[in-house]
Amino acid sequence: MTYDQVLVFHKIVEHGSFKAAAQSLHRTQPAVSFAIKKLEEELGVDLFDRSQYRPSLTSYGQTFFEYSQKVMHGMSELEGLTRSFHKEEESEILVTVDGISPLPHLLKVFKEFQSGYPHTKINLSLEILSATEKRILAGEAQMGITHFVSQKKELEVIPITKVKLVPVISTHLFKERDVKSQRDLYSIDQIVIEDPSGLNGVSFGILENGRQWRIKDSKFKNDIILSGLGWGHLPEHEVSREIHEGRLKVLKFEDIYPRDLDIKLIRLKNSPLGIVGKALWDRLKALREE
Repeated sequence: MTYDQVLVFHKIVEHGSFKAAAQSLHRTQPAVSFAIKKLEEELGVDLFDRSQYRPSLTSYGQTFFEYSQKVMHGMSELEGLTRSFHKEEESEILVTVDGISPLPHLLKVFKEFQSGYPHTKINLSLEILSATEKRILAGEAQMGITHFVSQKKELEVIPITKVKLVPVISTHLFKERDVKSQRDLYSIDQIVIEDPSGLNGVSFGILENGRQWRIKDSKFKNDIILSGLGWGHLPEHEVSREIHEGRLKVLKFEDIYPRDLDIKLIRLKNSPLGIVGKALWDRLKALREE
């Protein structure tokens, strides 16, 4: 059995006749009939009932059609993969994303983009604070999405969107501690994500002289604050429901207040992108216009 024989079989089913299948394949009708005859001889069964004007599938033919669809789909994917090789498309691309970014929207963009380049694997790595920039500078990822940029000379930096960071505290803790001023926060733990670079890393919105609880997991930070064990800054898109429901209180004091962060698309200036990488870069750049 050959792929060509299975292809001819499917063309007959698709077009409804040996003649139409031959035309679609740009072959003679006898050549199509011979291919099916050889296939039936190998299988030892008739795939088509030829007693009527138009051939119809026998029960064996129907079963063979259902199973062979998987083969045809697999061959179609292989042909697409081969075409991508000829166009020199990358086999995979790594994008590192700061966890503070608007992930639901970004993931939707990545999903839509991936459907247009099914043979290039888009790998996403979730990082915190300076880690995204660090991986780009080390050449570990082709591009990154982050609010933190320190090495502007080495990077191409394009602002693509904004995130509102809001300082919040559970409503229960807010009332329990009778928080009325910034000074009242000094005795309450501020939940802070610790930069992976340690003491040389970046910090944001730290209340000087206040108590700090440093952690390394952003999801854990959300849980701690919602549980009433401290306060801290969180992306508004992550806690808008809790704020609306009254479970969280937004803090607004002289140094502690909501603020917008620019989310930037970054890559090394001296590291050219491939075909798919360039297309992805352009798609992400377009977010600034949306």
